[in-house]
Amino acid sequence: MKKIITPLFLTVLFASNAIAQDTNYASLDLNTLLEMSSNGDACATDAIGDCYALGRGGAKIDNDVATTYYKKAIPGLEKMAREGNPEAMNRLAGDLCNADLNDGYADYDKAFRLYSLAAEAGHAAAQNNLGTCYEFGHGTTVDYDKAFIWYLKSSDQGYAGAMLSLGYMYDSGHGLEQDIHKAIEWYEKAAEHGNNTAISNLGYIYWSGKNGIAVDYVKSRYYYEMMAEKGDGEALNYVGFFYHDGLGVEQNDDIAFKYYTKSAHAGHALGQYNLGNSYQYGRGTDIDYKKAVEWYEKSAKQNCEYGQTSLGDCYRTGTGVVQNFYQAYVWYQKAADQNHADAINKLGELFRDGQGVHQNINKARELFQRATNMGNENARINLNNLGY
Repeated sequence: MKKIITPLFLTVLFASNAIAQDTNYASLDLNTLLEMSSNGDACATDAIGDCYALGRGGAKIDNDVATTYYKKAIPGLEKMAREGNPEAMNRLAGDLCNADLNDGYADYDKAFRLYSLAAEAGHAAAQNNLGTCYEFGHGTTVDYDKAFIWYLKSSDQGYAGAMLSLGYMYDSGHGLEQDIHKAIEWYEKAAEHGNNTAISNLGYIYWSGKNGIAVDYVKSRYYYEMMAEKGDGEALNYVGFFYHDGLGVEQNDDIAFKYYTKSAHAGHALGQYNLGNSYQYGRGTDIDYKKAVEWYEKSAKQNCEYGQTSLGDCYRTGTGVVQNFYQAYVWYQKAADQNHADAINKLGELFRDGQGVHQNINKARELFQRATNMGNENARINLNNLGY
């Protein structure tokens, strides 16, 4: 897909979300773009690739279809770029950064030159992308001052991605003195322009108390609810958790269950785990062990360690499934491979008791010690009971 850089919890898209000088392709729906593409607009063809890569404009995410449209667009983009079209330059540069479209080779040098030409012509998205090149040294040497300048030029045109980029520089101290308050200012500006990543970043900052900011669940919920209204699975899960634990809002299992359900159906692994947990313990709904297992399994198959551990618990106890110690071992092991302390302890219990595996007290002790070192109290008790 298009080149994506993910420093910390920021997502910067090189060419996706590009804004044309006369046409905002990112704002158009799939059908409109298809019609424009059929009339020979290569930028529209490339934008169709974005729709399938990002799941927007009425398209479902399909990387194979996205790749097809990106490749189809390249000859037309090259022609338009030679004619001096900044939007085509910006999009073609993004395609050049995608090794999958170029026989495994990302041509950052050529992309940098195209971004420079489009940025000098005043293309806001290209200015942001050029700033990213300078910030991370793609096709050029790292130059934080130039990155900052180009981000400012882009943000002055109202490009939210550049506001996000400036927020990240202040947030991470990447090329600037770290200043969480200035980071928040830029994230807020980007959020006002509808940038989803900025909205999520603000929610996380107030959720976690990042870099000394006071934890504020009311503010955090405000931002996550903004994303939840857009159907974002992660945000839906967060809002569910606010109600589940009564953080900044009156505790309400029924509302939590509704949000977890939406998150789970949006495909979010933690939302699926939390929905399974709701069914298992009857929080906001009737107890239904089979549904609990169903959602734990969906979560586990997305490699969520919480879902894997809970699915292991169900197999170990015969909750909602036929008891199967070996399957418990399989799922605990998957979670333990991700350093999940609870799963490591429970894996140790299987080795201690010879359930699903050959009994091995030394292996059990090793696992209990590992989980104890991670602060798991049950593991400490298990270790003491073995005489260590």
